[in-house]
Amino acid sequence: MESRKGFARQLAKLSLSHADRAIALLWYYTQTQEFDERTAAELANDLFDEGFPKANVTRLRTHLTKNRFTVRGRRSGSFQLDLRRLSELDHKYGALLKIKKVDVTDQIIPKEWVDGTRVYLEKMVHQINGTYDYGFYDACATLCRRLMESLIIEVYISSGRVHDIQSSGVFFNLEKLISTIRIDKNITVGRNTPKTMIEIKQLGDTASHDRVYITHQQDIDDVKARFRRMIRQLLDAAGINK
Repeated sequence: MESRKGFARQLAKLSLSHADRAIALLWYYTQTQEFDERTAAELANDLFDEGFPKANVTRLRTHLTKNRFTVRGRRSGSFQLDLRRLSELDHKYGALLKIKKVDVTDQIIPKEWVDGTRVYLEKMVHQINGTYDYGFYDACATLCRRLMESLIIEVYISSGRVHDIQSSGVFFNLEKLISTIRIDKNITVGRNTPKTMIEIKQLGDTASHDRVYITHQQDIDDVKARFRRMIRQLLDAAGINK
């Protein structure tokens, strides 16, 4: 993937307004996951750092506010990309990043479950399905574990209870996250879901840390139906819907 400097050099070859460049840079940040929101002043400074003329921040803010590609961010005065428009920007700027796109199936998780929700979830599901399709089963198991962990955290974030899964501002490890959600009477998951969580943790731990064992397709196949049901429950509990 191109660095920010390399991406900026590619943008410089295009006939774009300050606002267009700011949108493009915001899109770049969603791809690198460096930022998911940025203020007009921050975008203006970022572009200036890469050699573009300094934009008028007030004017840029006005353009971004009215732009169909942006929505308000969580921070005051910040902007995020409208996920409904993301594919349009992917088509417009994707080639500039020199990323090789591969088609994958929905063997593990249907991509429609996360399309238009969180960029990191879209990418993670794409990778989980891709690693299964191409036989990279250690990577698949590790990513399944990561997705489960991320969604447990999302459940608590969405309910405003993030402190219930933190110690001194640091998130619990996965074992403690599972034990916490397992006994949480305010969160509804299937009766067998905690058992599935433990299975996925063990599968991912083995794939990540066992010195000699190589994960096989059958290892994934043995749990993928239960994993899929668990992920659907966690997405619903976190209020993450298309």
